[in-house]
Amino acid sequence: VTIPIQNGDRDLKKWQNFMDRAGKMHLIPIIRLATEGNYFNTSSWSKPKDEDIVDFANFLDSLEWPVKNRYVIIYNEVNRGDEWQGKAKPDEYARLLSYSVTVLKSKNPDFFIISSGMDNAASTDGTNFSEYDYFEKMNIAIPGIFNQIDGFSSHSYPNPAFSSPPDIDTPKSIHSFLYEINDIDSITSKKLPVFITETGWDQEAIPTAKIASYYKEAFDTVWNNERIVA
Repeated sequence: VTIPIQNGDRDLKKWQNFMDRAGKMHLIPIIRLATEGNYFNTSSWSKPKDEDIVDFANFLDSLEWPVKNRYVIIYNEVNRGDEWQGKAKPDEYARLLSYSVTVLKSKNPDFFIISSGMDNAASTDGTNFSEYDYFEKMNIAIPGIFNQIDGFSSHSYPNPAFSSPPDIDTPKSIHSFLYEINDIDSITSKKLPVFITETGWDQEAIPTAKIASYYKEAFDTVWNNERIVA
């Protein structure tokens, strides 16, 4: 189960209760770091700071986790400008991701660091980046950045419009994780596991029964890849 935790949310009792309940229900928690809305531009999220990472690391290390691996995703769809205070900046994210690995693993080596899921429909336009351009620029900014992490998150949505059938194979469909694997494998020696943490069909555009059949087909024929762990 993937749950976002925002800056300022340091309710130890609430989050320890969540961890305890996850353990009792045999669920593996995946915690996704999040900032808050940008005070000066409410259409975007604030950029995280180094001190945010230190704060998260201290708090998350104070919790008793129900599993050995402490899965943490470092922010969300950072190739979108509105997720990075108005303009996506892969060099800044690469540096922050590297810093996150250092800080979290210095607290406990069991922290399992997962890079941000990307918007697979985004294009490079000066504000946003296609995820593949973003990966390249991350690696230019911090050479070997993908060697530092333990896994990557994929938002394998059925685009365009969250509506394409599961047999449509493009970099913007539910097959997008395969294109991400190929791209990331070309710049790292590690075979990173894939965590599909966002996906789904538009329930206002497609009948529920059709969506159910799409999911079955997706799990049987697309998301059965051995690199996918969640």
